[in-house]
Amino acid sequence: MKLTILGCHSATPRDNARPTAQVLEMKGHLFLIDCGEGTQMALRKNSIKFSRIKHIFISHLHGDHVYGLIGLISTFCLLSRESELTIYGPKGIKELILLQLKLAKVYTSYDLRFRESVENIPQVLLEDDSLTVTTIPLEHRVFTQGFLFQEKPGDKRLDIVACEEYGIDHAYYRKIKQGHDFTLDNGEVISNEELTINDGTSKSYAFCSDTVYKEDMVPQITRVTALYHEST
Repeated sequence: MKLTILGCHSATPRDNARPTAQVLEMKGHLFLIDCGEGTQMALRKNSIKFSRIKHIFISHLHGDHVYGLIGLISTFCLLSRESELTIYGPKGIKELILLQLKLAKVYTSYDLRFRESVENIPQVLLEDDSLTVTTIPLEHRVFTQGFLFQEKPGDKRLDIVACEEYGIDHAYYRKIKQGHDFTLDNGEVISNEELTINDGTSKSYAFCSDTVYKEDMVPQITRVTALYHEST
C-alpha cells in the first residue's frame, strides 16, 4: 500500500500548494482520490502513469476537490485512452462532467462511467478478490463522503508446529492456508484457526475530508492502518 499526496491545501491553489488530490496504490490498483486544480501537473511531477488510473473517487462537489477532473478527463481523450474509467461521487457529478463535455464538444474515446451516491450510509462501491472500497458518511455543507479502502486477507500463515502435532501431510498445507478446516482419519474436524496464524497483515486506508466532528464514523475507521483527515 502506497499513498502519494498530490495536494492538501484548502480552497485555493498556491505556488507551492495544490488543492486536495491523492493517489493510492493498493493490490495492483491505482486509485485517484479527489481531483482539485493542478492534479494533472502533480501526477506528472510524481511520474504517475495516467493509464493506470481506472477508478476516481470524488468526496464532494466543492471546487477544491473536483475542479481538476474535467481537465484530466479531456487529457485522457488527447492521449487516446481506450480503457474504461469509472468515477464515484455524490449525485450531480455525472451532470457536472457531461455538461462540460457537451458544451466543449469533447467526446471521450473511452467508456466513461459514473456511480453516484445519494444515501448517507456506508455503501460498498467497489469489490474484487483482493479489496473493497466503502463510503464513509461525513457531514459538511454539501453531501460529502469519505472512502475506506480495505485489503482482503490473503492466504493465511501456517502454524507448522500445530500441523505436525496433528500429523497433517504437506499435501494439505495449501488448502489450510486458503482457510479450509482439516478432518482427521477418525472424523475429528480441526478448525482452520487452530492450524494457522493470523498475523494481521491486511492493510486499510481511510480518507476523510471536510467534515465536522461526527462520532458515529469512529467505529468504521477504528484500527485502520492509515487515516487521512483534513482539518482547517
